[in-house]
Amino acid sequence: MIQKPTLRSQAYLQGTQSQSRKTQPCKRALLHLRHTSSIPLFIIVLYILGFTNTYGQTPSSLTIFNRPSLSQLQQQIRTPKPATFQRIDINQYSPKQTLPNYYNNTPLLNQSYNQQQNNQAIIQEVERVELQRQQQLEEIKQDIIEFEKGQEYNKYMAATQPYINSYSQLSQLNPDSFSITKALYLVENAFENNKFSYEQFKDAIKLRADLVKQILKREGINPKNNVALNYGIQKLFSQENKYYNPKTKQTVTVQPFKYDFKDYKGDKDYRQQLVSKLLQTGKGQCHSMPLLYLAIAEQLGAKAYLSLAPEHSFIQFFNNQNDRLNFETTSGNIVNQNWLIQSGYINAAALKNNTFLDTLSQKQLMAHCLNDLLLEYQNKFGYNDFTNQIKEKVKQLDPNNLTARIFDENITTQIALQKIKAIGSPPLKDLPNYPDAYNAYLQMQASYKRTDDLGFQQMPDAAYQRWLKSIDKEKKKQETKETERKLKQEIDWLKKLRTKITFSPKG
Repeated sequence: MIQKPTLRSQAYLQGTQSQSRKTQPCKRALLHLRHTSSIPLFIIVLYILGFTNTYGQTPSSLTIFNRPSLSQLQQQIRTPKPATFQRIDINQYSPKQTLPNYYNNTPLLNQSYNQQQNNQAIIQEVERVELQRQQQLEEIKQDIIEFEKGQEYNKYMAATQPYINSYSQLSQLNPDSFSITKALYLVENAFENNKFSYEQFKDAIKLRADLVKQILKREGINPKNNVALNYGIQKLFSQENKYYNPKTKQTVTVQPFKYDFKDYKGDKDYRQQLVSKLLQTGKGQCHSMPLLYLAIAEQLGAKAYLSLAPEHSFIQFFNNQNDRLNFETTSGNIVNQNWLIQSGYINAAALKNNTFLDTLSQKQLMAHCLNDLLLEYQNKFGYNDFTNQIKEKVKQLDPNNLTARIFDENITTQIALQKIKAIGSPPLKDLPNYPDAYNAYLQMQASYKRTDDLGFQQMPDAAYQRWLKSIDKEKKKQETKETERKLKQEIDWLKKLRTKITFSPKG
């Protein structure tokens, strides 16, 4: 039984049949040749060749005349056997492809899903890294803040340490008997951040004391008399003087100390109020000039006292008849008590409580120096526990100290205003409905009353300047001239007196 041929054998057979069909015209040509023997042979050959070319064949002469017969061709074809056939897999000649299934987890969807997962993972990683970076930046920022705070704290401690040291040393001084020169140095050196030594400060004051001795010597006045010593000190504020330097053997002219009207309160430059500035420039105001007077008097062994007026301070001393005399350092003149009262801001309460126009005791003078330290510190660093500590020390030495009371007044005012603002600043009549704020308000009013009872009245700057400049008119008044005449008589008497005069001033 002959099996049906495969595609490959079919193609082979079809190719054979086709070839057989292509040879049929040649047979017809040979048959035709038999009937046309009279045509020349070469013409017949040409004809056959041309006809064959018409069917696309280009056989050689061997293939044309030696082609096998059909029976021979059939004998040459071998009958296929089962063992010789191999199953052909057409898939081995083309790459394997899997058609996408759009209804299942196809590779395309898986690829898109995986890409989304990858993108989301990348975004999460970027966010994680960014968050970590932000946390690190925040930690660095906090470290910088802490470092800066540490730096600021160190600067603060370095700047405040001189004040702490000065306060400690001032507190160790005997308030009933202390050196005003030493106290002034401790107060001002803290402000100057330890820029000068005590010896430098003291030597500058001693130089003025030596000048006073030379003045008294030239005028032939006994330098051991208290009135004479005060008279000599006052020459430093009222006139120019000649100073002989024993080291250089030279004589120089020393100008008198003058009042500095520029920023006399030290609002722009607190240094305006310092004695050290007065020593360096020869100019000061009603705060520094009386204190320098006291320091020079101390170096000479003279007795003089600091006295206060509204926004003002001056010197008081006593003559041999125990009369109280007032010396105005800003003008270099003896002034009358009435002129001091004429400022218009000294009331009966101030006179009754000795708030103004009275001599300060040693304890009160120490409190005055501590007030200067407090004001210097507050000017630089504001109000804190240290300023409160100084204030309480001042009140311990001088319970009615006006500066300390004003500090209390300012503190209670700030507390009351903050609490009233916190509740919406209601009308005064409704304030009792808020006990905490109302109690703060009552404490503020009580502090005002304590200050008012001491005789305090705020003196405007313009009024103070007018009053201070009125000294020129005061000097021309008969009362002031009479006071100066009596002092001059006493000085003239001292010039004639050659014996030592002992004097125990008030205090």
